[in-house]
Amino acid sequence: MESLPEGRLSCSLCHHRCILAEGARGICRVRGNSGGKPDLPFYGLVSSLALDPIEKKPLLHFLPGTEVFSAGFYGCNLRCPFCQNWEISQGTEAGGSRLKPSALVDLALASGAPSLAFTYSEPTVHFEYLVEAADLAREKGLRTVLVTNGQLNHEPAERLLTRMDAVNLDIKCFSEEAYRRVLKGELHQALDFATLAWQTSWLEVTTLLVPGLDEWEGAVEGIAGFLAGLSPLLPLHLSAYHPAYRMEEPPTRAALVHELAARARKSLAFVYEGNLAGEDSRSNCQACGSLLVSRRGYRVEAGGLAPGVPGSLPMSPRSAASCASCGEPAPFVHPLRGDPPIRSRAKS
Repeated sequence: MESLPEGRLSCSLCHHRCILAEGARGICRVRGNSGGKPDLPFYGLVSSLALDPIEKKPLLHFLPGTEVFSAGFYGCNLRCPFCQNWEISQGTEAGGSRLKPSALVDLALASGAPSLAFTYSEPTVHFEYLVEAADLAREKGLRTVLVTNGQLNHEPAERLLTRMDAVNLDIKCFSEEAYRRVLKGELHQALDFATLAWQTSWLEVTTLLVPGLDEWEGAVEGIAGFLAGLSPLLPLHLSAYHPAYRMEEPPTRAALVHELAARARKSLAFVYEGNLAGEDSRSNCQACGSLLVSRRGYRVEAGGLAPGVPGSLPMSPRSAASCASCGEPAPFVHPLRGDPPIRSRAKS
């Protein structure tokens, strides 16, 4: 944060660039001004801890079939009226436990999971904590996962992403106007974040199909086209909305999710329909058509994958898997041989 006259502070973490008077907090509710100095009263306050399937993030191409130790926090720099975790994203009163970054990493290691995820609310508003925890996690051999709305300015986004092995990014819609009016965010910032994440980490994208938020036929094609410009092999998750927080509209129809997924597949090879009960998903080799991974709920069979050579696909230098049938590179990080970080030491 930057000091201003009269004891005020300017926070440059996200697009809001909050000007904080003495005693005030930013839109995120967790970054403030105490006596003219930066105040992080929720540093290390963890709202929830869980051992999740990696597919729940959702990440379907990163260490498939493994578990991830997940930590949630409080606060958010968006105001989505359909938020599924609104109790912790839109408030700070639900309690929790304080954990130093080293204690969180120790718990993750004790869980036996190969990765640690920052998730559930909007973790990036706890930027300083995430940087410290991610550095410690990588030193201990844990992979790091970020589930985020991507509403960070370029410099902090770059600093954080060089410390992440995998990212699931929410692109809420494809309308700058809807982002600003409904969500209090910026579409262009989410797209910039996607480009940065693509350059530094394993990236998958999720879009929740919320009724009335966008003209979804054109929006999904726009999102898919943007992602295809990064790589046509980049996974996109189209998820059905269900009523939550301040929205009571009926759930997204399964038929619409399938129709929009078919549109997205004109640009992208791997498009998945989410939040649809009882539906399975499959990933096939783009070279020979063989089954690579099948999923029924969170039950995963990844026998079609074999270890591969890092850098064997142009989509990402992190790809380290191949098709067990034909041997061609597959856009996955193999669960038995995830490749090392692109940069062995993150930039400070």
